[in-house]
Amino acid sequence: MTETRAETVPVSPQDEPESRPGGVPLYIWVLLGAALAIPVGLYWQEKAAGLDLVSKLIIRALRALAAPLVVLAILHAIVSNDIRGRQGFRMMIYYLINTLVAMGIGLGLTNLIKPGLGVEFAEIGSAQKELPKKSVTDLILELIPESIGEAFAQNNLAQLVLLTLALGIGLAKIRNEQIARGETTYRVAVDLLALGFELLMRVLLWIVALVPLAVFGIIASSVGQKEGMQVFQALIWLVVVVVAGLACQNVWYLIVLFLFRGMSPLRFLRGALDVMASTFSTSSTAATMPITLKALTGKLGVSRESSQLAACIGTNFNNDGTALYQATAALFMAQAMGYTLGPIDQLIVVVTTLVASVGAGGIPSGSFVTLPLIFASVGLPADKIPVLLTIDWFLDRCRTTSNVLGDMTVAVLLDRTAGPRPPRESGVEEGEPAAVL
Repeated sequence: MTETRAETVPVSPQDEPESRPGGVPLYIWVLLGAALAIPVGLYWQEKAAGLDLVSKLIIRALRALAAPLVVLAILHAIVSNDIRGRQGFRMMIYYLINTLVAMGIGLGLTNLIKPGLGVEFAEIGSAQKELPKKSVTDLILELIPESIGEAFAQNNLAQLVLLTLALGIGLAKIRNEQIARGETTYRVAVDLLALGFELLMRVLLWIVALVPLAVFGIIASSVGQKEGMQVFQALIWLVVVVVAGLACQNVWYLIVLFLFRGMSPLRFLRGALDVMASTFSTSSTAATMPITLKALTGKLGVSRESSQLAACIGTNFNNDGTALYQATAALFMAQAMGYTLGPIDQLIVVVTTLVASVGAGGIPSGSFVTLPLIFASVGLPADKIPVLLTIDWFLDRCRTTSNVLGDMTVAVLLDRTAGPRPPRESGVEEGEPAAVL
């Protein structure tokens, strides 16, 4: 089964009917649930505390689905794409550097501004609570589970991703060996992975469709306990921190392009204008992919090979904006819950977020789905995560736009180090592989 990018575009979450209950976009339902929760919480006050039951149920369901979803997403991404040669290695290095810079920016701004201070979700005025301390030796030992079942049972993302990468690389080598011998047995495994991933995503969409009820319950509960205004004020500051961080990340892209590619920021921004408009409106890298490829091969003059490699593979492996948001959200919630995350804890957040952003690439609402796993890595309770959904619909558009700009940046950088170029064209020919070097 050969993947093509000419006529077929991956289905985005917005295309699924489950993501539009009653034909209305999900974020409209989220905003409506938040608006209704405020008067209900003010009227019922402490009696509204029990309304957060739905949010607790949804978090439990997400915890159950997140681990197998991440595993299947990474396996499917590895075996469905053929990444070989120096260009593939350079691409992954560029992705790694950009993602680490994004998380550094997010954590730096959050430590500086401290948007979560003053909320105290758990007990107002409580003292800072210390999380269990871990040494470097503990972190290294925890990378290897005593059993595969233990990794799934504890939702240990680092262990799961390490195991998944080993299985994925092994399966990819078997695939390549069978292709060289003219065999096709590997396709059964690829098809099963694709089917399993699609099945779990369908169940996930059903859960995500209930998110407005969770938003209603947790906001009504917070307002009823008289911490609602503190929560909203803190969320406004979280939006400021994330948007400022994404802006800094985009400036990083422009600086890198100017220093290492000699491309002026204005030229890049003019070439990416249509892409940014489409990504912000759809909040989907998959739906924007044809426009991204057209902008790269047309206005920016990038070769078709580099454009396809970075844009198509980047959908799974390059999620700088998502990583920035997840790291920022974890530190924000720690501040809001009265926990202290020291340097080692924040390093764990960085490592876990790095692997989570890879696994979340093809998952609808992936940044929200994998947040419980990131929280679990440092012992943070995940009960209050649904409150982030009141602003997630906006931040999702911002970070997805940053993700695509990161893909385009890597495409331009790859083109600088590529070999002889094929004839320049403004589109992608039908039947070409997704990303074969």
